[in-house]
Amino acid sequence: MRRLVARLLLVVGLGCGLTGAALLTVLAPADRIEVTARAADPGVAVVSAPGLLELSGPDVRLGATAAPGTGVFLAVARADDVTAWLGDAGRTTLTSVGGDLDEPTAATTRTGTGAAADPRTADLWLASATGDGSAALTWPTASDGDFADAGGLVLLAATDGTAPAPSEVRLSWHAAGPAATHPGGVPLLVAGCVLALLGAVGAVLDRRTPTARRRA
Repeated sequence: MRRLVARLLLVVGLGCGLTGAALLTVLAPADRIEVTARAADPGVAVVSAPGLLELSGPDVRLGATAAPGTGVFLAVARADDVTAWLGDAGRTTLTSVGGDLDEPTAATTRTGTGAAADPRTADLWLASATGDGSAALTWPTASDGDFADAGGLVLLAATDGTAPAPSEVRLSWHAAGPAATHPGGVPLLVAGCVLALLGAVGAVLDRRTPTARRRA
């Protein structure tokens, strides 16, 4: 009976340990959280809600794509400045990120009507990038708290302020905290090691017991 229990503990422990190791390596979540927002009618600008850029640190990668030949403008600025610059212009706002970690989704709202000024002529951008059909930039979020008095920071994706904004906007963060590892990985690995150790000790003791009895 002791031998059976020892073998069972060893087998279960190895199974748990291997499963935990797999969840922490080959089956681990992606090292980045990537979300893409698409809109057939985005208005003249796509903006993010304050706080969204700081979803996970230490930086956020931004990208926007429009039809080939379209000049794309992508920028990061103070939320208050972007709100004032847009006025009542039609825009799509990326409000939050939800869904599974493997396939996150962006929640959006559509508000406003009309056009805005050409963003390429404004001087309120903290960082910006332009491109033909697409644009991309990386923003370090470590100092974003310094802009709390201005409502935080937001992204803006547009073309010329009059034509439709890019129909596809992407955000990507480095996964950190609970999003970086599978929650069951470490517990399974630890439990597996403990059970396997108990099983191995039990097997060794079971082998030694008959020898001790013969000597007695």
